[in-house]
Amino acid sequence: MSQPLSRARPVASRTAFGSPELPVRRVDPPSHSAWTVRRTSFPERTPLPLRRYDILWRDARGGIRDAQLNAPALPLFESAFTAFARGALLPTRQGAVAIEDLLPGDEVETTEGDFVPVDWLGSVALDTQGRRAPGAHPEPLYRITADAFGLGRPTPDLVLGPAARLLIRHAASRALAPIRGLVDGVSVVEMRPPAAVRCYHLRLTRHAAIRVNGLELESFHPGPTANTELSGELRAKFLTLFPHLGTLAEFGRPCHPRLTPAERLARAS
Repeated sequence: MSQPLSRARPVASRTAFGSPELPVRRVDPPSHSAWTVRRTSFPERTPLPLRRYDILWRDARGGIRDAQLNAPALPLFESAFTAFARGALLPTRQGAVAIEDLLPGDEVETTEGDFVPVDWLGSVALDTQGRRAPGAHPEPLYRITADAFGLGRPTPDLVLGPAARLLIRHAASRALAPIRGLVDGVSVVEMRPPAAVRCYHLRLTRHAAIRVNGLELESFHPGPTANTELSGELRAKFLTLFPHLGTLAEFGRPCHPRLTPAERLARAS
């Protein structure tokens, strides 16, 4: 009967002194060479250009507060201040009042015939020469001659800033068109005065179209896409311009849809 083969046991070699020779493990001396650290460089964050904005608002107790704030010179920020040039007339319960003389709490007549309180006013020195920041574009003004859109629309001449939007009626539909899309060089003329001109805008307790020198223009609203246009940090900075508001949702719904300049031209053609 065959026996299972047994595994051969390794026989340790012996040294000259008769003791078994142990396996020798080679240990390399520690390396003293310096570690190489790779640095990852990130592009430097360019600070946003700032400009000074003036605001008036009504606080929770009904008092009128004012402030001067430095905030980014970005289009959405600037649009809250650059609709009406000094001297624009708005109908109130006390009669026509110039935009620069309005105060929070005054009630302005809307195109619907009701009176809505002003709760915020903003103003800024319009940069007609593009000097507010490196690479900044000049901010134009627009003069609308008397009766350009019909008798008394406007009366007298009206000077508007780049953020102004005019209420356009087409059949049963209404939309807000940017003033720059209405320039024709005759009745609506673009201007670039050599000196700074102060421009204004106002927010009502609800978004509405109002008559300014007889023309139907909108009160301020940041627009339906403002929440996506502004990151968290910029959104918080934007809301510092409206100390009486906590969120963009408090602006409410826009009263009418908005047109781009291209859409306005397409409708006119």
